Amino acid sequence: MSADPKTSPEEAPLRAFCAVMCESDAPTRVAEDLPGWLEALGVAPDDRETLAQHRARLLIYRRMVHSRLRGVVEEYLPRTAAVLGNPRMRSEIAAFMAEQAPHTVYFRDIPGEFLAWAAPRWAVDPELPPYLVDLATHEWLDGEVANDPAGGEPASELPLALERPVQLDGTTRLRRYAFAVHHLITAPPGAAPEPPAAEPTALLAYRDRDTLRVRLLELTARAAAVCARLLAGEVLQLALAGACTDIGEPMNDEFLASMAGFLADLGERGVLLGARAD
Repeated sequence: MSADPKTSPEEAPLRAFCAVMCESDAPTRVAEDLPGWLEALGVAPDDRETLAQHRARLLIYRRMVHSRLRGVVEEYLPRTAAVLGNPRMRSEIAAFMAEQAPHTVYFRDIPGEFLAWAAPRWAVDPELPPYLVDLATHEWLDGEVANDPAGGEPASELPLALERPVQLDGTTRLRRYAFAVHHLITAPPGAAPEPPAAEPTALLAYRDRDTLRVRLLELTARAAAVCARLLAGEVLQLALAGACTDIGEPMNDEFLASMAGFLADLGERGVLLGARAD
C-alpha cells in the first residue's frame, strides 16, 4: 500500500494504522523499516516519529484484532474451523483482512462476510474436503436466520389462490447441499467431524415466531422444488407445475395432495402467511 493522493495529512496516520492491521506483509514492514513505510503511506514526519515509538504495540494490536475476528468466526463456524485447523484458520483470517476486511459494524455479521469471501476459495482448493463449503454455509445459517431483521410479519388474511403468489415469513431460507452436512451439527464442535454422506439435501430454515429459535425442516425433492419457486415469487399454480417439470413428475392428484399437506404444515408453523396481495 502506498500513499493515496486523496488522503489528507490528518487521515494519513489512520490509513497507516489500517495498513498495519490489514496488509499481509505488515509485520515484516513494521519490523524492518517502519519509518520508511509510514513515509510511503504519506504520514507526516512528526506522526511518523510518534508511531515509530510504538512499533511493538502496533504488532500486538494487529494480533489482537485478528484474534478477535477469528474468535467470532469460530463461534459461528466451530466445526468448519476444526476442519481447517488453527494454522489454516489464522492464515485465512489474515488473507481476508488483506483482501477485503469486514465492512459491517456488527461483529455478528462478520462470519457471513468472511464466508462469502472464503467459499469461492475453498470450493476450488484440492487440499480441503469437498463438503467444507456446505458445512460452513449450514453452520452460518443459524446466525443468518437468527439475526435477520425481517420475520414475524402479519398474515395476509388472504386464502391461498392458484393465481397469486404466497406470502412467507421474512426469515425463510431454502438451502441445498451436495452433502448431508446437517447431520454433523449434532457432533461435538471441538473436533473435526467425520465426513458426511454425499447425498443431495434440501433444508428449509425459519425463525419460530414464539420461541425465536431457528427451526429446520428437511425437504423432499418435491417440496424443495415448490419452495424454490414460491420464494422466487411465482404464483402458486406456476410453482406447482414448474416443480413437477424440475423433478420430472406428473402433476397428478397424488402430487397435489402431498403438496397441499406440505403447505398446510408450513401454515401451522407460521412460515406460510396466506396469499400475497400483489
